[in-house]
Amino acid sequence: MSTAIDKLPLEPEDRDEVPRCWSGEARGYEGDFRFSSAVRPWNWMELDADDADSLFSLLSGFVGYFNARYAERPEMTIPPCWTEHGCLVEELTTLFWARWHAFESPHGSIGGAQYWHSYTLPSFYERMTRWLGDNLVGCQQGGHRDLEYRPVPTARSWELRAEIISSLDYVRRSAAASGAEGEANSAGIVVEFLDEEAQR
Repeated sequence: MSTAIDKLPLEPEDRDEVPRCWSGEARGYEGDFRFSSAVRPWNWMELDADDADSLFSLLSGFVGYFNARYAERPEMTIPPCWTEHGCLVEELTTLFWARWHAFESPHGSIGGAQYWHSYTLPSFYERMTRWLGDNLVGCQQGGHRDLEYRPVPTARSWELRAEIISSLDYVRRSAAASGAEGEANSAGIVVEFLDEEAQR
């Protein structure tokens, strides 16, 4: 009886496949970082519909990248139903921006990158476990149950659900913005490291 283990080359140098953590989504993610200097793009409460849509896109790419690059064990996987958990949406948002700031922003540094690995990342895993508790493993395996305990069977179903949530959020924010036209917007601060002018 042959097993998958029997099919692996015995010697490491004979293996010709590229490990998952070096291919596909682990190579990075696409996204538009052009947010207004008047908003904090990690704060969902002050994003308009277009900025929220951009952030949804960035986070979706980041989750794919993260799971391909960092999820060495099943318990380290960000669940496919992350958009159903407000706590995970917030955690992933700040995790994403903290990583971007440490690695890719004009202020990125080796110290910032190591801090992200030493403190930010382990804290994220600890909080994800605390937030989801006994539901974490089920969610990671695609067995999320909402308040009515209705399972959605496939990861693709959750991807479609994330797109639906993004669309609904876009419509809601657009409607709120059209109702508030003409009002002065006092929300937001100048974020120089995200501002195009500051990068020139």
